[in-house]
Order: sequence, then structure tokens, then C-alpha cells
Amino acid sequence: MTSTRPPSGDQLITAGRFAQETLLSAKALRIYADRGLLPPRRVDPTNGYRYYAEDQIRTGWLIALLRSADLSLDGIADIVGAPAAERPVLLERAVDAARQRAEVNLTVLDRARHHLRGESTMSEPSTRVESDRAVLSVLRRMRPDEMDQVISGEARRLREVARSAGLTVTGDAFGIFHAPVTDESDGPLEIAVPVDQLLGAEVSPDPGSDLRSYRLAGGHVAERLAEGRETDFPDILALYDEVHAWITASGRTPVGPPREIWHNAPSDPEPLRLTISWPYATD
Repeated sequence: MTSTRPPSGDQLITAGRFAQETLLSAKALRIYADRGLLPPRRVDPTNGYRYYAEDQIRTGWLIALLRSADLSLDGIADIVGAPAAERPVLLERAVDAARQRAEVNLTVLDRARHHLRGESTMSEPSTRVESDRAVLSVLRRMRPDEMDQVISGEARRLREVARSAGLTVTGDAFGIFHAPVTDESDGPLEIAVPVDQLLGAEVSPDPGSDLRSYRLAGGHVAERLAEGRETDFPDILALYDEVHAWITASGRTPVGPPREIWHNAPSDPEPLRLTISWPYATD
């Protein structure tokens, strides 16, 4: 019978004992080993048994504590993999982030409470009739934490394309959400700038280009200005819910995907300002 004890002379313990010492399951140990968070100190080449050093127990407990606080494996890796002197600073950042997430979740859950009760927590949105207009746009898929960077970069690129083609940008950049951008969905989001005319045939995008030049249909829209923290995800979902609820409660029908008009950039010194704009039909 093959022994499950580590070779004599090594200050190692079996994976089973290590799991008992850290209250980590065998499955968790395999996941953490595969991610490089907590690799065994030695793997027997003959039978594949894994052995850990006793000085890894403290790391095992740290990982277990961080994971129980719902930190992602990437976030845990940042802390565990950092030099010892930097770990407290990174942990404090994680604490601050967790506190912010808790505040955001309470805000969204409060909105869910009002949604269930059919209550409104905001003033009536403004409405207007939008004209048809020429736009330049690109489609992008992204995670919520990538949105600021992707939107800023693509809006800048579209403005540069417009200038190079001799077009005039006639308003703020905006996004058309063909599907949500959340932790479960990456869009796509269409990033667009309004321009005074379509691209001419001599400068039309190549067939393989991701750039689009077309006329966006106008119509009735309901709008709500958002500023500062209420523009953050997922807080902003509550505002979308309010605008949609107002449209349907007013006997109108939401049509087409909702939009965001970005009045400034996330990198600007002043708080972010945007307008949620949702097209609707009156009949």
C-alpha cells in the first residue's frame, strides 16, 4: 500500500490535514492551487498526493477569510501575491470597496421595494420630440468596470473620424444599449456621436470596418438627468426603472433600446453628468 505521509525529513503535511487546519474543502484547495493562490509545496510525482508546508496555514486562513467576504479570486490574488508590507494597504482598499458595495446594494434594494409597491421616488421625467439625425457609431462589448475607459476612448475616436472627414459634431456623445451591460451581460453598447451629415462615399467605412454611418430615427423620448453617484452602476439601474415605469404608467409604450447621453467624461474634475433617454410611442 502506498503511504499518504510526506517523505521523512520534510516539514510538510498532507492535503487532508491542511484542509482540516484551515477549514478549506478539497475542492477549494484544488481551485486555489490552479489559480496559483495556494499551490502545494510538493506534489508526489508517483501518486499525485499533494503536501503543504505548515507556514502556508496562515495564508490558507487569509484566503478563507477574504473569500467568505465575497472577494473575487482576482482580488484575493492581488492581496496574497503582494509583498507583505503592501498587503494591509490593499486590504483596506478592499474594505472600502465592500462598504461602498453595501451602500449601493441598499440603494438598489430600496428601489426594488418601491418597485414592488408601485411607488415613484422621482419627479416626472421630461419629454421631447427628437429629430432624425446623422450619427457615427461603433458597437462594443464590455464589463461594467470597463465602461468608462471604453466609452471615453471610442467617443474620442469617433470625433477624430468626424473631423478628418470634414463633418461637424453637433452634440454630446451617447450610447444605445442594445443589451444591458452588467455583471451578467456585456452588451453590446453602441457608442455614437451626432454629426451634421453622413460620411461621403469617398470616405465611407471599409466593409470590414466596425464604424457605422447612418441616420438615427427620431421620435418621442422620456429623459432623466443623472449626476454624481447616481450615475454609478448599479445605482443607475433604479433611474432606468423609474423612466420605464413612468412611460408605461402614462399609457405609452417603450420602443427601441434606451440611451445615455454623456455630457462630460468620467475623467473630468467635476461629477459625471448624463441623461437617460428612452424612446416611446404615444399610441
